[in-house]
Amino acid sequence: MKTSEITFGRVIAVCGKPKKMQKINRKLSSYAQNGIVKIQDVTSMYKNAPSSGELAQAAQRGELVDIYITGDDVRKVKEKQQGWNNIREILRNIQDSFNVNQMFISEAVEKILSK
Repeated sequence: MKTSEITFGRVIAVCGKPKKMQKINRKLSSYAQNGIVKIQDVTSMYKNAPSSGELAQAAQRGELVDIYITGDDVRKVKEKQQGWNNIREILRNIQDSFNVNQMFISEAVEKILSK
């Protein structure tokens, strides 16, 4: 899969069964090593949250919840800019979320890396 270098920034929350999430993270590992994507497991933050949200319900079912920070937003996290200092602040910047259980791995990776 060819993907152009990411220059924009987004924060995406993704939930799914552990094996599927591990496969997605393996596909994105080269992007993470190059600083293009930052992957953060936030399952524990949603496990005890009120169960009205999709991410909380997924965590309570035993699924994993990861956030993917891409592009310019990775720089904001590294520089600890205002609103990007800690995980709670970063979670306020989530722009999209989805469940990967009914998706192909390649489809999920493309959605994470898309503009």
